[in-house]
Amino acid sequence: TDYVQSGGCTVVNELPNSDGGEGIIYVDRVVSLTNPVPPPSSSPGRSCEAALSIDASSAFSVDIADTSLGVGPSSYDASLCLDTAFGGAGPVFWIKLDGVRPGNELDLTTCGFDTDLSVFEGSCSSLSMAACDGDSGSCSVDYGSSIDDFVPKADTQYYIVVGGYGGESGAATLTGTYSSTDPEPPNPTSKRYVECGRRNRCSEEPKWADVDEKHEVRCCADERISNSWKKTDGCSVWGESNGGFACANRKTFVEASSICELAGARLCSAAELAAGCAAGTGCGHDSDLVWSSDEEPSSAPPSTSTSPPPPPSPKPSPPPPPSASSSPPPPPPPSPPPSPPPPPSPLLSPPGVCVDDPNCPHLNDGDCDDGGPGSDYSICGLGGDCSDCGPRPPSASTSPPPPPSPKPSPPPPPASSPPPPPSPPPPPSSPPPPSPLLSPPGVCV
Repeated sequence: TDYVQSGGCTVVNELPNSDGGEGIIYVDRVVSLTNPVPPPSSSPGRSCEAALSIDASSAFSVDIADTSLGVGPSSYDASLCLDTAFGGAGPVFWIKLDGVRPGNELDLTTCGFDTDLSVFEGSCSSLSMAACDGDSGSCSVDYGSSIDDFVPKADTQYYIVVGGYGGESGAATLTGTYSSTDPEPPNPTSKRYVECGRRNRCSEEPKWADVDEKHEVRCCADERISNSWKKTDGCSVWGESNGGFACANRKTFVEASSICELAGARLCSAAELAAGCAAGTGCGHDSDLVWSSDEEPSSAPPSTSTSPPPPPSPKPSPPPPPSASSSPPPPPPPSPPPSPPPPPSPLLSPPGVCVDDPNCPHLNDGDCDDGGPGSDYSICGLGGDCSDCGPRPPSASTSPPPPPSPKPSPPPPPASSPPPPPSPPPPPSSPPPPSPLLSPPGVCV
């Protein structure tokens, strides 16, 4: 039979020692141990190497069914949380935080029983304690734990260890929230440019892509965030594909923009990607089309002047076309009869000079209108249309010339019902008999 000293074992048989006090306790089987041997480490939460991974890029909540699955770290630094009743002993549950937001305050809380909460950083082979708490939580159950305003660093892996005071275990809920407001995700509709991760490495041509398409993600920062961020010669920014965030494949534009913002960076511009400012930063994106921040330009509307231009002069309306149902237009009023020519002046122009009669209504129209030899019409008095007929010798007859024949008007436009022809103007008054003082032959007045 094996024997062990008391302390977590079930007593089966006990014999007194020679002094009558408690002696060695003999047992035939072990029922429980204060620090039991952990189950296989392949189960999530049972060890640092098998920690349950969660996305910590935004607020999170984890329900732990049993905190007694794993063994805690080799040591705790309770000086980080004095006066909080932190125990730091017994079984624990391990959680790995992925994608934390560097520089943003993170508040952690565990509720369910008298919990111990601690944060470790580094690799599983080289852990150091970063924060802890025993009983500062504000839960419905007493003695919950809370770590406020914990600020993660870039390029650092963090683990959370949830245990119980004095080795207690049970079900618990871990919550994490960032004090700063999560960045407002954009809601764009216009296309964004996707550029090759490295010049001449992509099988597809760069293009304007719909924001709902899925492409790869690389980020740029105007200041160096951590040592992993790379700055290429000729570039003024640092580029990265997984610096403080996991490799991001097949993401929409909104998702890509949020990933870079959570890392404290931004999407690279198309010019920065084309210049290779993020090339060679990993994740195999050198041969992929990568989201840029460039927005497809829209056609700008024409600029409007503050004062509108003056309206154009109205164009005269054309005459309405004749209608069969409409009444024919009234005939134009007759032209007033021409005034009789004044008597000739005794001082006349010399022979061969022509003077037009100002009372002749058709002067200088290309037709001879004085009714003389070779004239086209008899509208003006003889010799009264000199510009078209030339000089006229005075007539030997004293009888008045015959009334001039009217000059035909141009034909009206065709209509379904032609209007009646206008009334001819009244014949002009007969010229007075010639004065005894006439112009010499060849003179026209």
